[in-house]
Amino acid sequence: MKKLSMVLILLVIVAFAGATYVLPSYISNQVSGRITRSLQTEEVQAKVDTTPSFMLLFGHIDDIDIVATNPKIDKVQFNELSVEGQDVEVNVQELLLARRLVIDSAEKLTVRGIIDEKNLATLLTEQVDKITDITVSITPNSVEATGKISFFGQEATVHVNGIMVLEGKNVLFRITNVDTSNKLFGKIGISLTKDVFLVSADKLPLEGAKFTKLEQQNGQILIEAGINK
Repeated sequence: MKKLSMVLILLVIVAFAGATYVLPSYISNQVSGRITRSLQTEEVQAKVDTTPSFMLLFGHIDDIDIVATNPKIDKVQFNELSVEGQDVEVNVQELLLARRLVIDSAEKLTVRGIIDEKNLATLLTEQVDKITDITVSITPNSVEATGKISFFGQEATVHVNGIMVLEGKNVLFRITNVDTSNKLFGKIGISLTKDVFLVSADKLPLEGAKFTKLEQQNGQILIEAGINK
């Protein structure tokens, strides 16, 4: 009888140790994994920390720090995208049973991304008809794109001016002016009157994130989103 009691006690100790050490590590890996798997890149540094670690069993996370290099989200490739969080409460049941990262509350939880001129030029080349060899210049006041267009064997340089805008859940490049350097092509119908779509908040690595900031800087675009709960 005593031997059976000792075995039961040992089993309880092992189970407690597993719950205290193994399960928190598993939860931490699940949180970072759910975020990083949504980013189309293999270059990710992820850290999810809580002290003491057993608080992860209740869904509490002290710090989330994830940095991805060259991830692609929706139509655009970012140079870098980071997720930073403090005092985050996640729904453990949703995480373990439904494989969903649901945030119940957070003191701070921010997604921050950078898009440079080269990546924006690549996007415009893919999304805009008829124009090739596109280069982009980004300043706080404007986004200028220059490319080539061919018509009846002739070639002209096309200049496009625009700005970045937030519209609902979407980040867009809004074209405000189009001009060519050759009068012969002045009346050519160029499909540049509509907005060029970059990324939707629904595709960000945090479910329920909303865009909070869009800023044109010298040589790059800064995009921020967050969860306020």
